[in-house]
Amino acid sequence: MSQLLPNRLNKQLDALRSLNEPLQAHIVQIIKQPNFSAKFTPEQVNGLMAHQPDIAQLLRELVPLAQTYSHAPISNFKVGAAALGASGSIYLGANIEFVGQTLGQTIHAEQCVITNAWNNDETHFTHLAVSATPCGHCRQFINELTQAESIKVLLPNEPDTQFEQLLPLSFGPNDLGVEDRLMQSASNPITLTSDDTLISSAITAAQRSYSPYSDSPSGIAIATTQAIYTGRYAENCAYNPSLAPLQGALINLRLAGESFSAIKRVILVEKKQANVSQDTINHQMLSVLGDIDYQRITY
Repeated sequence: MSQLLPNRLNKQLDALRSLNEPLQAHIVQIIKQPNFSAKFTPEQVNGLMAHQPDIAQLLRELVPLAQTYSHAPISNFKVGAAALGASGSIYLGANIEFVGQTLGQTIHAEQCVITNAWNNDETHFTHLAVSATPCGHCRQFINELTQAESIKVLLPNEPDTQFEQLLPLSFGPNDLGVEDRLMQSASNPITLTSDDTLISSAITAAQRSYSPYSDSPSGIAIATTQAIYTGRYAENCAYNPSLAPLQGALINLRLAGESFSAIKRVILVEKKQANVSQDTINHQMLSVLGDIDYQRITY
């Protein structure tokens, strides 16, 4: 069991207390499973809807649960997000901050929930519930998704809103002649191989990363004593909202219930002469997370 899980479970139980008892009991049964990592399968969602048939309301009621994944030691402002994927699965996400790093390294809840879904091979969202109105940074990140304009955004005490209303006169991939979309793009032709499981995992992450603007595919693999977590580079047409592969891997680690202090080894795979390199920022980020064995492998 993860070192974070017992403490988090108590917070999750508190976050669910306002729900009707049958729904609360059903959710608790699911989140107590040791392999729960902030995702409800379509079958589990159908079970939850037996107690709350309004999917928009169900997503809103899951937002406090999503907020328990927040790590906000700088702002103390916990943001949670719950999204319904096209597959029928529900994903959770939250903001993650890093003491000792620039605020630019912060992971927003919307980025977190998108990464969670992407890691589970989701293709796009139909609904997105958030505990606070998405900032401009997040609206631009969401705009990189397939059918982003039609996503129903669910905010506290507000009527359902189409995403296109939150980002009028938007700038998106089409403006730069890009047809691919985040969570729905072709694999990158990286032929690098390795017998080392961690290196092989980083290669696969790089192959599945999304970098249509810089042509700099990259992937990360993190090893703890319990598991391997991967992260894929996710670019944005506005550049700055892009999400580094290390952040993607840290999202998956945190949603699984592990602590940053559990990280033992990290592998980066990227182009030798990449237009955008992740190496320098990885050194800086990992230096504040602990004494970690870090290696860059190029192709």
